[in-house]
Amino acid sequence: MSKIGRHGAALLLAAGMVAGCTYVPFEAPKTVSRAKVDLTTGPLQKSYRNHVASHGALDSTIPLVDGNAALGARLRLIGSAEHTLDLQYFLIKPDEAGALISVALLEAAQRGVRVRLLLDDAFTTAEDTQLAVLDSHPNIDIRIFNPLSRRSWGPWNYVIDFKRVNRRMHNKALIADNAFAIIGGRNLADEYYQIDTDSEFADFDLGIIGPSVPLISEKFDLFWNDDFSVQVGLLDDRDSPEELASIRRGIEKRANLAQAETYRKAVDSTFLQDLLREALPLKTGYSKVVSDTPDKLRAPASDTTHRVVADQLFREMAGAETEVLLFTPYFVPRDYGADFFKALVKRGVRVRIMTNSLAATNHAYVHGGYYRHRKSLLAAGVELFEVRADTPAILGHSDSEEQKLLTMHTKAAIIDSKKMFIGSLNFDPRSIEINTEFGLFLQDPATATAFTETINRQIDDFAYVLSLDEDGDVVWTYSGAGRNEIRTSEPDASFLARVTAVIARWLPVEGQL
Repeated sequence: MSKIGRHGAALLLAAGMVAGCTYVPFEAPKTVSRAKVDLTTGPLQKSYRNHVASHGALDSTIPLVDGNAALGARLRLIGSAEHTLDLQYFLIKPDEAGALISVALLEAAQRGVRVRLLLDDAFTTAEDTQLAVLDSHPNIDIRIFNPLSRRSWGPWNYVIDFKRVNRRMHNKALIADNAFAIIGGRNLADEYYQIDTDSEFADFDLGIIGPSVPLISEKFDLFWNDDFSVQVGLLDDRDSPEELASIRRGIEKRANLAQAETYRKAVDSTFLQDLLREALPLKTGYSKVVSDTPDKLRAPASDTTHRVVADQLFREMAGAETEVLLFTPYFVPRDYGADFFKALVKRGVRVRIMTNSLAATNHAYVHGGYYRHRKSLLAAGVELFEVRADTPAILGHSDSEEQKLLTMHTKAAIIDSKKMFIGSLNFDPRSIEINTEFGLFLQDPATATAFTETINRQIDDFAYVLSLDEDGDVVWTYSGAGRNEIRTSEPDASFLARVTAVIARWLPVEGQL
């Protein structure tokens, strides 16, 4: 064989090995299913029909700020469904929250509810075999969106198939009986629901009843039936019935252990009971559902035609007359975002942005992409606030000996105290350009004003105010809890976090943050 021939054969062999290592059964046939729209019975449908009869095109919403209440709302919603449950999340973990949700879904399926669970794959730590326990029930169908290949080590996928696996579904929604939905920033894991973990995530969800709910279902169906959506049973060799039964017992054991405290605290919230008997002070207004499409994940990141959620947020903020208040756990504005906020301030709009401090963030490397914009934004008049990590201890909210750290996970915006955005979008390149996102714009001055007033009362207790000193260096001031503290470097950040952020700052990775 010639030298060229040997090299050619080697290349073909290598290509075949790579292809085998990255194989995902996207071509496997799957059943197309859609939200059921002809439902007439059940408590959720009754409330939905009563609402539409009373309010027409308006939605009614209720904020879910407390983590335990947010978990309780999900569990009670699952428990009240009589026809369908559709869940779409970026991740689920095999912890207490994951076990409680899993058992609740199994119980719903057992009473005849059709359950569809769609999960992104990258940060889901529940194993395929654990998901297979649920999927083995005839009324439950689980699909994994844009899965990593099971034929190679997980992280290796990012080396050999980066272009595809780097694009993720970040959407979050739960829809029951096509009548009631919960959207926002929370995934299915302990830290989002104030269950005993090292960190406490400050997050925000919105419960919705009204004509926007069927539209949320339509967005779910778009992803559910997409080519990137793969049945979990095709990714993993099916365990025997005995093995699945053993795994199920483990899930139920975790759920039973959690029920002693976690479940009780969650479901003792009267949220859904009050909703069903129409005793809650719901806020009513016009809503606009926005969602990226799965095509965004197949288009180049530079292609702006599929940036539905981010572009709508830019348009809404661009129309602000007096104030923009933005909450984002990860703030990497890039040059175009920084210029956008500076232009708003220049024409007289007050811009306040709250994000995590380096000590509070759970992704220190992302902070590196925020560093280089901080001084110029402050100099232009943009007001920056960074969440203080040890706030639970300072305010006496932590009842454990081990100090919990606060991390903000809320993704929201308030515009002119009239309109709110709630969804999954972080203000960073990964959300804006790379991943798919979901959200809702609520035209409800009462809710927006109440939220703004709450923030104005609490912002000093929970966050540092950033400013520039006479030398142009950043200064952090904290005036909450009766204190008056001034810091001149990243407050309470560990050495490792500082090094990680600095390295990320100098590497050409801002577009991936």
